[in-house]
Amino acid sequence: MGAYVLNSSDILEFHNYPNPQYVGADHFATRGSDFTCFHETKVGTLRFKNALFPHMHVMDLRWSTNQELLLMGKDAGDNVNINFHMAGKLNTRFKGLNEELKMRPKTHNLVFSPTDGDINHVQANAELEMFHISFTKTFFADIIGCDDAWSEKVLSNLFFNRPFSGVAGTLEITPQMLLLIKRIRDCSATGPFRNLMIQSATLELLGHQINQFRSPKPVYNEIKADEADKLHELRSYLDAHFLDELSLSQLSRVCGLNDFKVKKGFKLLFGTTVFNYLRKKRMEYAENLLLNCSLSVEEVAHILGYEHAHHFSAAFKKHNNASPSKYKSNIFSAL
Repeated sequence: MGAYVLNSSDILEFHNYPNPQYVGADHFATRGSDFTCFHETKVGTLRFKNALFPHMHVMDLRWSTNQELLLMGKDAGDNVNINFHMAGKLNTRFKGLNEELKMRPKTHNLVFSPTDGDINHVQANAELEMFHISFTKTFFADIIGCDDAWSEKVLSNLFFNRPFSGVAGTLEITPQMLLLIKRIRDCSATGPFRNLMIQSATLELLGHQINQFRSPKPVYNEIKADEADKLHELRSYLDAHFLDELSLSQLSRVCGLNDFKVKKGFKLLFGTTVFNYLRKKRMEYAENLLLNCSLSVEEVAHILGYEHAHHFSAAFKKHNNASPSKYKSNIFSAL
């Protein structure tokens, strides 16, 4: 059975669901920290929080689909759109861009597509999570400057109303970007202070993105699209099972690739080895336990699977340049 074809206007019109690509303070915006939830049989369940300003629209969107969908875009608008894709798979074809944009977990890109006709493809029973930002064309052009080849090309495309993307394909969301997204999501301020906090963090996030666009990592053509999908799925598996004892052969079975492709492909795609990624996840989890839980170093070592606390301390010091006890005391003395 093929995908169900749906016009985006069918979603955007029900229950006053706001268009993520719309910018303007007179449109629908949520209040407070709670998600607004909409459900429609064909579309699935949409939950969102958003903040609207005269020159930008920030939306934290979660989408649970019921069936495979082809979502046909309408009313593209004259805005620059950014997707920090946090979870799930979304494939989009934009009119005027040669390649399909394949968004995978922890990837991002920027698109200007003033012509109607984008086609979004999502699978059935998918869980998508997107942090979406839109800027008006004039505001975006004013703030990026014109001091390098990337910005010159972007400004030319905007001036002549030509579709473009920040880079070919997608780039990985960096730890700094994740921290800024978390800061915006968790912002508990109210009134004008909240408005300023969200806008300043959003502009800082844009700055990190543009900096990455200006010096992107090379695109590795030797990784096939289906293999890249499997490696993204493997990384999601590691994010959920980083405390488990995992072997390379187990990971190969998880993603359906042989040992060589797991080792080489993961390093090419994510810039680190599988097991270095696991160690980093474990040490970040240890940091969280030391800072936010009343646990001793020995207890944290046990949770992370270390038989001896001094082995954990050595690994932690290698990651943080400080022992667990020193790290904990330094943080709390700074508070």
